[in-house]
Amino acid sequence: MAVCALAFASCCFSGGAIAAMTLDQMKSLKGASRLEITVDRLFQDCGLASAIVDHGPADNAKQGINWRGVAMRLSATDWDVVYVTGQRKPGTAEGWFNRGKADTRCTSGLTQLLIHTKGQVGVLTVTKKTQGLGYITTYDIPKDLYKAHKVVGVEATLTRSLPVSTLAGRYGQPDEVIKQPGIRGRFRYWVVTLHGHRPETLYAVDFEIDDNTCKTYSISTSDADFVQQRFESLLRQWERDYVLD
Repeated sequence: MAVCALAFASCCFSGGAIAAMTLDQMKSLKGASRLEITVDRLFQDCGLASAIVDHGPADNAKQGINWRGVAMRLSATDWDVVYVTGQRKPGTAEGWFNRGKADTRCTSGLTQLLIHTKGQVGVLTVTKKTQGLGYITTYDIPKDLYKAHKVVGVEATLTRSLPVSTLAGRYGQPDEVIKQPGIRGRFRYWVVTLHGHRPETLYAVDFEIDDNTCKTYSISTSDADFVQQRFESLLRQWERDYVLD
């Protein structure tokens, strides 16, 4: 499968280059293991966050919920779950603020771990009919908001900056270099997994570069529009190469 992955990547990324970062390298980054899990599982693994920024509508659309006796009032739409080392000052954004001591078990080597979550996420189940032909498909969204929110991206801020030379030595040259105003930029690595030759999942790993050093990186799943667009492009390439005559 690894050989297939390299062969496929070589025709789908810019300049015909083989994708630099491997899936195992991506998984070694802080926060990567939290992708695709629920907030319920996140809290089990990492404890209560420092804060939750709620991107939902006004208060009348929020509901009272609690995590192991800690009361919150949040909406069913997207949240940003924030873990910081040290005390976080209350902000003006809607959501929940932890006035106690936040858990730091998942922030070793980081000053902040920002978890992007998507709300109203359910479970798709396909079952075969007991009588007759065909299948029954159901999509159930849990009533528990912690179980109905899925991690779709992470952003980590390092306690110590990394020089660009370290990034290149560790992961190879980036698949894309995105220029930003001034001396800032972004190194982007695409990480694709395959089922045979068919693209199965895609992630974007972005390292923010400022004056030839990096202190912040982010990982995005295909729930982000720009990743989904690239994933659809890879699928079209696969169809041209392996499906269409």
